[in-house]
Amino acid sequence: MSGIQSTLSTRRPWDLKCRTWTFLVSGLTSTSSFPAGFADPDEADILASDGEFIGTPGLVMIVSYTDTPVGPYDELIYIPGKWKYKDGTAGYRITRIYVSSKESTENGRRNWNIPKHVANFSITTSNEESTIKVFHLGATEPFFHAKTQPVTLLSKIPIPLNTSIFGNFLSLTQPPLPATKSPEDVGTSQWATVAPAFSGNVYAERIIPQLDGRVGDGKGFPAIVPWSLGLYAPKMEGIFGFAAFADSK
Repeated sequence: MSGIQSTLSTRRPWDLKCRTWTFLVSGLTSTSSFPAGFADPDEADILASDGEFIGTPGLVMIVSYTDTPVGPYDELIYIPGKWKYKDGTAGYRITRIYVSSKESTENGRRNWNIPKHVANFSITTSNEESTIKVFHLGATEPFFHAKTQPVTLLSKIPIPLNTSIFGNFLSLTQPPLPATKSPEDVGTSQWATVAPAFSGNVYAERIIPQLDGRVGDGKGFPAIVPWSLGLYAPKMEGIFGFAAFADSK
């Protein structure tokens, strides 16, 4: 990987264009109830520790970026909920995330402590139904598989969304990461906090898990059952700004 991409992305916020699918997941009570596959095994301890887990519904997100500083790529995210910290702040935490780009992996880890790893994606849309599969590199069976389809009448109603109106309520607070197996899996040494902002119209869609009634296999991704209704945004614009770094939380 060229260092040019890394240098470019760290020197300015990321302006983004994408489409997204968002699945809500019932809230958990403590880190001890986190499902298998909630994080990469090499990162699970750090991603479940420090701060106090305070629950809230979790999120699964699939994002297909068409325009970023490192080119188009796809992304799968799991957020189990929110933590609060001794300094009085609170934030959500991404514990499992895959992307289809090594450049996105390196920069996401280095710039914001986002624990990205590379995977292969298949996202197809036909007759308004989307099929989303995510595979480990070299695998033929997906570890994540879901379909989405419109809901009669509800999916015709656009819901304007601008997350910037929530301020820091939706901020991410990510612990420092260990370096892991691949060269792009860089390690970091400080906590990072960032409040991404996205805007666009969202539409209700039905979520249909495809792995024995669940969206993940319980290894590469949690074997969870999302709520039956989710949100689809065919055209979103967003910004991932500079992170605020701290030695501890």
